[in-house]
Parts: sequence; structure tokens; C-alpha cells
Amino acid sequence: MLIKLNKIRISSIRCIALITAFFLSIGATAVNVHAHTPHDMILAFAASPNYANDKTMFMANIGAYTGWRYDEILRSTDGGLTWADIPNGMDHPYELSVLRVSPKFSTDQTVFAGFQGRAGVYRSTNRGDSWESYNTGLAASNLIVKKMEVAESSTGYVLFFTDANGALFRRSSTNANWVQVLDKTNKVTVIAISPNYATDRTLLIASNTGSIRKSTNGGTDWTNLGTPTGTVIYDMAIAPGGEEIFLATPSFGIFYSNNGGSSFINKGNNLPNEAINNIAVSSNYAIDRTVFCTSLRRSVFKSTDKGNNWTLFNSGVKITQQTPLLNEITDLQVSRTYATDKTIFLPVFDGLFISRNGGTTWFQRQTRMGLLTGLALSTSFNSDQGMTATTYVGRGVAISTNGGATWSTSGWPNPIGRKMNFFDSQIVRNPNGSQTVVSATSGGIGNSIDFGENWVVNHVPRFVAIDPDPVTFTVLAASPNFANDKEIYLGTRFHGVIQTKDAGKTLRLQHGVPLAHPITSVAVSPNYANDRTAFAATRAGQVWRTQNGGDTFLRVGASSIVSIGWEGQRYSWVAVSPRFATDNLVIVGTNNGIYRSINRGNTWTKETHASVGSNAVVQQVEFSPNFGTTDRNIFVNVRGKGLFRASLNGAGAVTASQNITLSLLQNENIQFTEFQISPTYAIDSTIVGAARKNIYKSTNGGSTWAVAGFPDN
Repeated sequence: MLIKLNKIRISSIRCIALITAFFLSIGATAVNVHAHTPHDMILAFAASPNYANDKTMFMANIGAYTGWRYDEILRSTDGGLTWADIPNGMDHPYELSVLRVSPKFSTDQTVFAGFQGRAGVYRSTNRGDSWESYNTGLAASNLIVKKMEVAESSTGYVLFFTDANGALFRRSSTNANWVQVLDKTNKVTVIAISPNYATDRTLLIASNTGSIRKSTNGGTDWTNLGTPTGTVIYDMAIAPGGEEIFLATPSFGIFYSNNGGSSFINKGNNLPNEAINNIAVSSNYAIDRTVFCTSLRRSVFKSTDKGNNWTLFNSGVKITQQTPLLNEITDLQVSRTYATDKTIFLPVFDGLFISRNGGTTWFQRQTRMGLLTGLALSTSFNSDQGMTATTYVGRGVAISTNGGATWSTSGWPNPIGRKMNFFDSQIVRNPNGSQTVVSATSGGIGNSIDFGENWVVNHVPRFVAIDPDPVTFTVLAASPNFANDKEIYLGTRFHGVIQTKDAGKTLRLQHGVPLAHPITSVAVSPNYANDRTAFAATRAGQVWRTQNGGDTFLRVGASSIVSIGWEGQRYSWVAVSPRFATDNLVIVGTNNGIYRSINRGNTWTKETHASVGSNAVVQQVEFSPNFGTTDRNIFVNVRGKGLFRASLNGAGAVTASQNITLSLLQNENIQFTEFQISPTYAIDSTIVGAARKNIYKSTNGGSTWAVAGFPDN
């Protein structure tokens, strides 16, 4: 499919009125209104039980929006003003389902994470600075965590979770193993624990049909309370004292019991005629009688009379329509120090919302501002120290001419003045020694021959027959001969691979590469002018290859490149040897280690080395620019473990490796979201890595690292 595009040649300081009119004319009628930008799609949340004093929160958000990243667990110690990534030990590919904090967090510093895939439960005993698997006693079939709650005990904590099959498990701070409390025939979907568990040992469980059972001895024995709502139950809460219970239901609002669950009545005065999906009780309930709830579309409702009457306080949460309605407003938590801080937390698909006055007013905490999405180093880095960086809701394309110490905004035209979302850039060396910077945003594909001061930008239209939203690029790879052939391969979120052979004037969708899976990596052969070979990797763990300049793409390694199953995040990365013309070597990183091919991708072999083999969740792979001449090194970024420098033998197998960022990970919780090797590595030995807040640089091949700055500072 060929689409003819308009071209604009623009200086960063002229033609503003003309460009403003142009962009308004192309975008005024087809904008899909979303929630705020950037999207803070929160998967899980937990606040410290001592929040009034330590202002500590933990949250997990979806990393997928930036292309090939995995979910992140973040920590804030200032009430959400700033957030730090805490990845050390998170060495699996699964999405988060729940976070919980020990009731004795101020002394034991313990945090728990449960996962939607077969990672089970991870635990940290140092506020999230490092994580370890906490699954002793669990079978592989029990490792998908649906719900998890933690109670205080006289000796520490007691943790309960229900797995994907509906079985219920328990483990205390003094237990060496998990114990199955109820088997899968019980189909447990909701857990509620008494605030007074340390003395009354009371908990409730609800099944997938709405049947409720109660235990007053920590789950050893159970009393059947029947199906009081006649329907399923979305959430439950036990008020301090243990006798008052609230149930949130999809059809009949809120049910209430004041006799420990022996009988229930309906309470829903002033509530909307739609499902109630979250219910939370004030920790000071014995005095203030306060309860909070949310419905599918509206939040937050408050009652100060035990649920008899409700008042809506607008939290500001928007329904994004980017996820099923039940997933929009997914959680509601009240600070355990509510009596003094009046704080309520509303972590939802639209972000994190907080009230500090009992729900009367709300504000939002941004957790993803200025995300760095791509790095590129000058082809003459040893002499000019030039770098480009792309940001998601930040400077767009940022430029540094001093190795990352300071940054300026490039001249990419933006007459509307909004922050644009860029996902990648590349710097190509031209035959005459000059350089071309190539980048893309949802609005256009551009190139610059003066290192970002001025750009030639070609507008990208919508492919409405495929997806009504604008094209969102994730990665790109330009031809090494770009000065002559003007070819770029661009990976997208929903439109597969798009190719241009004239720097973006016309585009064609690549037939064969599936549209259902975002493209996470593209790579072009360094001998592209002769072999016409390029590769694309997808978020589904697939690898595709063209050997005719993009005319056709065929999948390679379909049976031999094996990612971990459907419940894992199957991001993949492809790298082509600098000596591809002679060694035919391609390496693919997966959530199941790395795979290599020594025949251009026709057949593949799994790497077995311990560092980057089966236990490695690979985020990125790059070849040393010296590969095949002065070294045979590759660099592999492994989730939760750090950046490895590995040596390959003549067959492409790893013979030795070294973790070159172990000290950064263990001492500072730094895991690179992207790294790049200097094209002049033979001279300067420079590696640059981007973390959440800083760019780090090593000038000795990774032996030592120093902060080099950050594009959004």
C-alpha cells in the first residue's frame, strides 16, 4: 500500500503560522480523546501503613506503552512528588497483579508483589531495594496470583492469596512454606481481612458465584454465610470491630451486615444504578463511621453514616475507553493513618489520584513524565560527543553535544506548542563523513543533516482501514546507505512494520508482519545495499525477515525461538552482526534468553550460558562495533540482573560473560531502559545507558560508571 504524503521543509524559527494552519487542518476532525498524557496505567498499588509519617507508596504501571519495556515497580517516599524504579531482582517477564505492604513495615520494611503470570509472589525486606522469589511450597500451577491481602499478627504478618484456579494459600512471617487453606474447588475470587486480625483472626472469602465464607481462626475452619447478594461480589471490606461487613456488587449496589455476616441488608441511597466495584472503610470507622466506594464510571462516593447515605466527590478520574469498563476504576484504598492524614488513594487505569481531606478534593500524581524512549550516539562520538535522545511527553528529540552533560530541544517543528511523543532516533554516517539524524513521532517522519537544528518532516496519515488512531511508532532502523536510498523501516504499535524509500514522502505497510502485535525491534543489515536484508521482532516473541528490500517479510525461527508462554510479556529484540556479510550472524533476545543464527536467520540455536540463557529475560542486545575485528563481544541487558558483556566464539556461542552494571543495580537500583555503544568504541570505549532519571556513561567498557545528565532536566 502506497500513500503519497505532503512534505514540509521547516526551520525551527520560521513559517510558524503556515505550519500551525497545516497541522490544525489535518488533525482537527479526527482526534481520539484519551485521558491525560502520559498515560499512568496503574496495575497495582500499596501505601505504607505509616503513610502519615513516611509518605511512602509503591505502584506498578504498564511498561508496554513505551514499546518493548517490561512493567515497572516504582517507589515514592515523598507522597508521590517523585518516583524511583526498584527493579533489582525482578528477573521474570510477567505482569504485576497486586502489591501489598507489611503492617509492620516501619520495622520489617517488607513489601510483597503478586503476578498475573507464573512468577507467584516476590518479597522485598528492604523497602523494595531488592526482590526475591517467595514461592516455597507452591506448585507451578499455583503461581498466578489473582488477589492478595496481608494481615498483622502478633509476630509480624500473615499473607493470603488466591491463585488463578481459585485455591487459597496462607503464609506467615514465621513460616518457611506456603500452606494451602482451600483447594481450587472453592473458586475464591475475593479476600477481606479484619483490621483486628491480630486478635480476632477473622477473614472472609467470596467465590466466583458470590458465596461467602468466614473464618475466625486464620483459615483453619470456615462458616458458610451463603450467597447474600444473589450475584457475584466485586469487593468486600470488614470494618474495625469485625462485626460490620460491606459488599460491593455488580447489580444491587452495596450490601451491609452488622452481625458478622449472619444477615445482610441492601444500602445504596444516592448511589448510581450501576455496578459498585470498590469498597473501603476508614481505619477510624469506630469514631467517624466513614465508608468510600466507586462505581464503574464514577468516583468517589463517601458515606459518614455507615453507608446509609452517599455523596459523590468528583475525583477527576476519566474513563479512557482504552480498556474494558471494569478495568477503568480498579482500586480504592484508605490510609491506615486516616484519622490523622485523611488520605485516600485511587489508583486506576487513568493514573494515581489522591485526596488529603477525606475525599472532598483530589489531585493527580504523575509517575511517567519525561520518559526517555531512545538514545543514539554520533558516528564521530569520540570527537564531537554528540547524542540524541527521544522522550515521551518531554522535549521530543533532545540534542547533546557534550556527551549528555547538557541538553537542548531540537528544531523539530512543533508550532502548536504541545509536547510530542517520540520513540526512537538514529544517526547515520554519510559517505562524505557528514551525519543524518532520523526520527519519528505519530505526526511525522523527519531527518536532519545539521544534527537536529533543522528538519525535513513528512506528515504521516492515518490508516483508518487498519486502526482509527494515529500511527504510533515504537522503533526505527534506517538503511546504512540512507544518504542515497532514503530507506527507513519503522515499527509501530498497531500498524506492523512501515517502510519508506524516500525519507517519509511515501509509506508502505509491510505485508506478512502481523498487525496485532507491537513491533519491539527492527534491524537492518550493514550490507543492506547488497543483501537487502532487514529484521523485525514483535511483542509476541516473533521474528520476521525480508531479503528483498521489504517487498516481502517471512517469519523465521517459528519453531525454534521459544518465548515463555502467553501469560508472560514476550518482548523480543534483534541485533545483526557488524560483519554480517561474512559471518551471517543474527542474535535475538527473548524472555527466555538469547538465540543465535549463523546463516542469516534460517536456523536458530538457543544459548545455554547461565548469564544470558534460559533464566534471562532479555530487554536489549547490541553488538560491539568492533565485533569480528578487535573483539567478539555482545552486550545483553537482562531484566532485574543488569547489563552483561559477553564474549562469543566463532560459532556465535557465549564463552564468558561479566555483569558490568551489578554495582549500579545493587547500590542504586539502576537498570538501563536502553543502552548504546559508541560507534567509535575502539577509540573511546564508551557505553551510554539511560535509567529513569539519569543517563549513565562509562568510558572504560563498563568497568566504572558516572552520571552524564538527562534530556528532560
